[in-house]
Amino acid sequence: MQIVKNDRIDILIPKNATPRESFAASELKKYLELMLDASVRMTHEADGKNARFIIGGPERNPACASLISVDDFKNEVPGPEGMMIRSVGDNTVIIAGSNGNVGEKERGTVYGVYEFLERFCSCTLAAFSHPDVDAGEIVPRHERLDLNDINYVKSAADRPYRTAIIQYADAAGNPDKVLNLPFFDWLVKNRYNRILTWTSIYDHFKSTELLGEIERRGLGLTVGHHESSRLFLPAYGNEFFPEKYYETHPEFFKLQKDGSRFLNQDPWGQWVYCSRNADAIKEVANNIIRWLERNPAVDILAMWPNDGISEQCNCPECAKYSKIENYAYFVNEIAKLVGKKHPNVKFDMLIYVDLWECPDGIKLEPSIMIDESTWHYDGLRRTGKPDGSCLNGTHFEDNLLKWHKAGAEVVYYDYYMGIYSLRQRWIPMADELQAIWKNFAKTEISGSGTQIECFNIWNHLLNFYTFARTGYDTEISLERSINSLCRLYGKGGEAVAEIFTELEELLDGQVEIPDCGHFLMENVDKEKIYSKFEQAFSLAETPRERNNLRLTRMVFRYSDLETQDPASRNEKYESVFDDYVDESGELAKMTEYDSFMKNDPGYAITIPLSSKKTNYVPDKWYLFE
Repeated sequence: MQIVKNDRIDILIPKNATPRESFAASELKKYLELMLDASVRMTHEADGKNARFIIGGPERNPACASLISVDDFKNEVPGPEGMMIRSVGDNTVIIAGSNGNVGEKERGTVYGVYEFLERFCSCTLAAFSHPDVDAGEIVPRHERLDLNDINYVKSAADRPYRTAIIQYADAAGNPDKVLNLPFFDWLVKNRYNRILTWTSIYDHFKSTELLGEIERRGLGLTVGHHESSRLFLPAYGNEFFPEKYYETHPEFFKLQKDGSRFLNQDPWGQWVYCSRNADAIKEVANNIIRWLERNPAVDILAMWPNDGISEQCNCPECAKYSKIENYAYFVNEIAKLVGKKHPNVKFDMLIYVDLWECPDGIKLEPSIMIDESTWHYDGLRRTGKPDGSCLNGTHFEDNLLKWHKAGAEVVYYDYYMGIYSLRQRWIPMADELQAIWKNFAKTEISGSGTQIECFNIWNHLLNFYTFARTGYDTEISLERSINSLCRLYGKGGEAVAEIFTELEELLDGQVEIPDCGHFLMENVDKEKIYSKFEQAFSLAETPRERNNLRLTRMVFRYSDLETQDPASRNEKYESVFDDYVDESGELAKMTEYDSFMKNDPGYAITIPLSSKKTNYVPDKWYLFE
């Protein structure tokens, strides 16, 4: 099929199109119009004279069924999340995903549209930024698209769990932000298939149009985080459960050494329940059942402990067992009860710091998902070895696989942005991802989630870009990821690719995650990196390419300036701007572009410093076009 500028195009969707199929078609329509100035309509009946795209497989779209049988399609694309992009004859392209696996939500069809745009139309969907600034993804204009002999099939996602663990500034924060929809789009375009977030953030999504937008994109939802205990057993009642449990049933909460019962009012206190209280287990299970009936979009509950490290319940029954044994027992018993009503719902247990080791002889329900943080009480993992050995084959993997042998599905909670106190410094962690994801397939680890502080994609662009795409397709190499990503910079992309490659090679497992930013800045040839940015800037031809360079360089520049002050080595100073040396005022200037702490919308970059007035005179690197 050949499409030329100003052509007429039909996009054929099923008559009973799902939200995902309609969204996929609307996205294809939007980009075809941008690329070709085409006249595009979404319809159920094609005009035989027009070029046509078929959205959805033969089991849902009769137009597709006329070209390929249901059985043949399922043999080629069994899923989950598989996709087919195939040209048929001289005027038709099929874009269809697998459909029929639990919780799949036609994601393969949505992915198929984006794969088509990148693979066959030279688009680059790797970034977004301020809506009024010319920055982010690259969508070229075409006089003609030749779409003959296309036959791209990805039978299924290589790993099923590719999750963004998101929060907005302070704890749950305020998710009412302009960049939410661009962020959700970016997640799906880059093969993330799930959001894990706080209860209060989900409540906000539900109270606005955002929940519907998440569902349109096919993103799964894991809800709870460090607020789950306050949702399902609130001390003084909440919107869903008005009972004041601290007054009516104080025995449901852990017994402290002083004889009082723990008052659960904030995200701190670690495991807060009296784990062996059968009535507490039944009450929480019943509350979960009621809540799930009102929240069908949620298919995984994050039954996490509160944050921090604290003592467990001191009652005679709980005292017989370790804290981790009590945590596992409580959640497992809830899974048994809730599973009778909601068999497809999973229960995510966060395993980290001293809630860690899998107890000997434990047997878990198959609906339990162990979400092991790469943060043991002995420290966080090292990073940067291309063979994946900073995670594969370590005590992190050994412990996770022991949980798997106990019957649970297992995933990692990892930190491709570092941890929060690392303040979004540049950390090159992408070169290990292919080896890590390939190993997951061998060991039956379902995948991984990475923390993302909204909306800091530029701070860790290569990490975040590579993370879920490689999880979806483990054959994607780092070199391919870098080359694809660097199309954001036009002819300057080759120089930026050299920057990414050099920084990835520099970090090679020497330090743990908390020290990576400092290690990088203490060992990199900064003059060489800045020179490469200058070279890229001189070659970039459009405002968008130059603005993308500005944002990428700003992360490096911020990391350079912020780590020069000795105070940045001391965690207690890391949230206070005034304790950093900033004689030039350049750091203060950068805060104008922040999207996390200060500005809405900002530029999808995070500069976590307190802003103050500055007399810094911006150079070309801050003069956005």
